[in-house]
Amino acid sequence: MLQIQQLLFIISICNIGIIEGYEMSAEKIPEVNENEVLGKATLSASAKLGISQQQLESIIGRNRSSINRSGINPKSKEGELSLLLIRCYRSLHALMGGDDANIKHFMRTRNQVTKGVPQEQIYTIGGLVCLVQFLDAIRGRA
Repeated sequence: MLQIQQLLFIISICNIGIIEGYEMSAEKIPEVNENEVLGKATLSASAKLGISQQQLESIIGRNRSSINRSGINPKSKEGELSLLLIRCYRSLHALMGGDDANIKHFMRTRNQVTKGVPQEQIYTIGGLVCLVQFLDAIRGRA
């Protein structure tokens, strides 16, 4: 069951354009390395959220060259944080209609509900989880 969920996750991140170079077709499902996919998705999502490479390193604990070289294991602590960061981007992408400028504005602007600036809050696990829960709740109402 977990493999099906992972495959659906990979398909969904390919469909919203997080990973360039991976295209899905009805004819053939490509063989993919889940570490590589998560690494590329994390780098892409962080860029679209307006998060610098140094900030990403502080958030998930891995630097860009390490991610490019070996990807991110989804079962590791870094993997779990990466998945939360991608969930944050996916929620904002849906809420903002894919407008990158609005997504970056949201990340840089103080939020009254979460009582902070999202781009600063995601430096802690609690802040990242709180932000993802807030976005999930807002998406549920939309």
